[in-house]
Amino acid sequence: MADIAESPLLKRKREGKEPQRKRNKTDRKSKAGLGESDGDGQLGTGKEVEATDIPTPKSAPAINGETEATSNAANGSVEREQKPSKKRGKKRNKNLGKKEQSQEADNIAQNSEEPHQALEAGLPPTEPTVNGNIEHTRSALLPKKKKRRQSNKEEGGNDVQSLGDNQDVDTPKESKSALQNTQVSVKVEPTSPSSSRKPHKTKHTSKKSPWSVSAPFGGWFLPQDPAFSSDEKFLILANTRALQIYSTETSLLANTLPVGSGVLTAYALSATNPSQVYIANSAGLITLWDWIGVKKIGRWDIGTNIRQIAVVTQPETTQDLVYCHEVGSSHVINVHALRTRDQKSQTDLKRIFKSKSPISNIEVLLGGNVVVVACATSVVIGRRSKLQKTTLQDFEYIWREFTTSKRITTLCSNIQRQQLVGEGKRSSKNVQDNLDIAVGDESGVIHLFEDILSVAAGLEKSQKKREGLTADLESLKPKRLHWHRDAVGSVKWSLDGNYVISGGDETVLVIWQLSTGQQQHLPHLTAAIENIVVSPSGASYAISLANNSVIVLSTTELEAKTNIIGVQSRRVDLDQLPRDSESSFYSFDIFGQVPMAVDPKNKHQLIFSMPSSQPRCQQKRVHPEPYVQTFDFATQSPVSRQALTRNNATDPNMGPEGRRIQEPSIKFLQISSDGNWLATVDEWSPPRADMGYLEEGIPEFNQEERSFRHETYLKFWEWNEKNAQWALQSRLDAPHFFEDVGAVAQVFDLIPDPAGLGFATVGEDRFVRIWRPKTRLQNGVFVRGTSNSKTGVVTWSLDRSIELSSKLDVFDTNSDPTNVLAPRTSRLAFSADGSVLAAGVSWTSDADPGVIQIIDTMTGAVRRSITELDVTALSCLGIIGRHLIAIGDSITVWDMVLDQLVYCVPFHFTEIDQMDTSALVRLAINDNDGTFAVACPQFETDALSKSRGTRYFKKATSKVSIFDPCLSGAVWSTTVPEVVLSLVSARDGKGYIALDSSSSIRLISPRASALQLITPPPETVVPHYTDRTNGGQDDGMESDESEMRNIGSTLETLTGSEDLLQNSENDKPVVRTEQLQAIFETKPSHALPPVKDLFNAVVGLYARKPRVSHDVSLG
Repeated sequence: MADIAESPLLKRKREGKEPQRKRNKTDRKSKAGLGESDGDGQLGTGKEVEATDIPTPKSAPAINGETEATSNAANGSVEREQKPSKKRGKKRNKNLGKKEQSQEADNIAQNSEEPHQALEAGLPPTEPTVNGNIEHTRSALLPKKKKRRQSNKEEGGNDVQSLGDNQDVDTPKESKSALQNTQVSVKVEPTSPSSSRKPHKTKHTSKKSPWSVSAPFGGWFLPQDPAFSSDEKFLILANTRALQIYSTETSLLANTLPVGSGVLTAYALSATNPSQVYIANSAGLITLWDWIGVKKIGRWDIGTNIRQIAVVTQPETTQDLVYCHEVGSSHVINVHALRTRDQKSQTDLKRIFKSKSPISNIEVLLGGNVVVVACATSVVIGRRSKLQKTTLQDFEYIWREFTTSKRITTLCSNIQRQQLVGEGKRSSKNVQDNLDIAVGDESGVIHLFEDILSVAAGLEKSQKKREGLTADLESLKPKRLHWHRDAVGSVKWSLDGNYVISGGDETVLVIWQLSTGQQQHLPHLTAAIENIVVSPSGASYAISLANNSVIVLSTTELEAKTNIIGVQSRRVDLDQLPRDSESSFYSFDIFGQVPMAVDPKNKHQLIFSMPSSQPRCQQKRVHPEPYVQTFDFATQSPVSRQALTRNNATDPNMGPEGRRIQEPSIKFLQISSDGNWLATVDEWSPPRADMGYLEEGIPEFNQEERSFRHETYLKFWEWNEKNAQWALQSRLDAPHFFEDVGAVAQVFDLIPDPAGLGFATVGEDRFVRIWRPKTRLQNGVFVRGTSNSKTGVVTWSLDRSIELSSKLDVFDTNSDPTNVLAPRTSRLAFSADGSVLAAGVSWTSDADPGVIQIIDTMTGAVRRSITELDVTALSCLGIIGRHLIAIGDSITVWDMVLDQLVYCVPFHFTEIDQMDTSALVRLAINDNDGTFAVACPQFETDALSKSRGTRYFKKATSKVSIFDPCLSGAVWSTTVPEVVLSLVSARDGKGYIALDSSSSIRLISPRASALQLITPPPETVVPHYTDRTNGGQDDGMESDESEMRNIGSTLETLTGSEDLLQNSENDKPVVRTEQLQAIFETKPSHALPPVKDLFNAVVGLYARKPRVSHDVSLG
């Protein structure tokens, strides 16, 4: 047959296309619906309707030409862009098959839940979009020709899809690309059926991370005065993450109010309702909480960084006025009238003070009539002028500034009401408010200014009430109270104004009686005093100490009623971060490792070193750490605190020249595998200033003389169950030393033997020494001690000493001793069974890559020297099974069995030198799951802030990664917002514990995998027999009886006889009262182990095996 030319009309009908005339008509209707003129192209104005007037679509997902609503963020209205086409909608629904409709319905349900899931996860909700919605909104931004061309293209394409019988309704490719390029955000109701797009589904189908980091707990309390509740039953404190409510009776945490986003910066109780508290964070938000009911009442976005808050009652109202010290380009004080929706008045703002110099403290008195501001070297007093006007906008202040030559460290104001006595009755009723101010400076002097308002009034009168007057504080001739030799930390007035309470770095609370001038002292508070608060009734003092603790004292006996203690490890503030351009002159010792270990007996307890005091006014110093704290991270409560070196808590801590005497610092701390022994290394060197009398002008000679006076002690402590503390059993002076010059060598590392009693050390003298305990004998008889009479007196001594050679060939003995290299650092690592000891050495010469030597602990012989690895900047060393992990400028895994490299992952250090960063890397080995964790610091430079040509670090973080020695690359990694100072593995199974520079503890643990149920085997088909003589019914009775007989015979075989079962049931374990007391009464209630451990201990008593005394004869 000949081919017949097909007409365009037949072709359109066969392909299901729409005629061009019909498409042009539809196009004109679409433009008219959008408000676009067909002639001149002018845009029309859309009609605004309320959101409640928009009909909810009930049909299938909308396509081009159907109704879509766009929310207007400016006025809250919704703009209706296009009217629905009923004919097209019906035709489309008719052409769609049942399969397509059911699939679209499923997409509607899934995408309608996505925004809610995103909100619950703390993420911005995914905005459902369709072609018509965003494309029409975007068309308003396009030129006229592009609008028409784009509108015709979209309309034609969608008409073809709606008319096709077997077409799937999908988003065109052109529309998808346009959606990706658009910058207009359109908000649609989450239940819009037009959100069924494939890209949205991929956001919620990501795999879960195999590891997780817990929320940090611990941290330091804010440097702000604690707040008493009105009944003094609770004490309100805060750290950077939450507001904490403690009970003054039990010292336990009662409630926690999380701050959410940002960092908590200030808080203050409401003046009108004592059960409410205002909380400000670094994000510029102020939140009003009901701290008793633990619920939010209101939240306001201030938009600035708030440092301090003071709340008073607005005159002639029952509402609060919030005075905020806000920091931006300058320091300002704004008064906010924060109102909720339930209150009739509106939120208002009034700025009352602005200063370029930093503000250290603000106090608001007499309902806002008097404001006292303390700056670095001045005190500014503001008095409200128009007292008869109570609205916020009418608040006007007259400010007077008083300067001083010394830096002001603390300030406290007090109002004394004095009744005026006159001849008439009217004058006798007058009451005058006198303002008294106590100012403490850096030299330790407290200045008392009585009735300073009268002095200010006299100045105003003499200067004809000119604003901005300045006077010298010393010209006012204040009283001087001088006892503190260092800066005054805090000063407060008593409620009656007859006493002044002060404290400082001397760890002594001083109470001054003003009428007699007598002093009362409460010494030895273990740390410097930073804040003092007098309770509302005046019966208690709340004192914040510089070791992250708060005590509450009674004012009569001065005895402690409440003791609240946090994590007291080393704290590194933002001001202590180094300078970028001067890093060579800066010591990174403040980021050095904090010695920490997990107690094997109590697997939820951490033991770490801590300073005796860390005053915030001495941030540039590196404080010695002579104490250890035991902290239970399961209950998040401290257990004990003990001094392991000599300290100056009770001894004089000042030298004859006025310099502070430095205590020794704990450098290493490890616990034996059985948990009964603690080994520590503490070091002390004389300060350089004290070596001035030996100064001869030669720096090398001075350093040598200082090294001769260096002290290093290796101490072994035994746990004393009776006293619940560590008892010193052995002290070894100079465990490593230079025999040729008689100087003490530095100890580089200390590790415990995981398979027995023993510790290993490596020192600057290039020797590895293994220490073992011995029981003291006298004439073949054990010497009994008073502390432990069962095992006798145990002493620790040197068991083996191995020298580390500096040559590549360890068997080459023909070497010149003068050419021996000095080690820069050295690290040790035991294998899990204790048979292998790895010792890595990094030499001072950068040309030598270093060496790792494998030592046999039984013979002390060096079995292998690994020189293939570059450990020039050796930081950590560890062994997992057959793999050796070395941390330097890279993470290197070496197979000791195959003697080959497994993989090497380089580090990417930021902003500082490699040698400085290598000492800050942390490594932890977990033999339970065969993984190891690495924490590396990352410093971010603030390029905007410049001071004398230097740039400061604005932020310091740490990247924590989990590795598998058999897999190249990190299995999991995350970034924590602080520098990790210590990293150890958990004793109770898988996971790790990290301690950072904010004294916060984080638990890193693997996620619990889903429980995999065992698939039962396929059932065997048993032949089914029927009894034909029984009417064709199953003969099930006989099979059941035979089965029961078999089970009975099996039980009889297992138990032996029926009498044995009866006798064993009557023989139940007897639990005595003393056994239960040993579980529950060993520690105070706040220091008890977790409930799970208590439950297991009790179940263990009642689940003991019964004692069977019967003879069983079988057969």
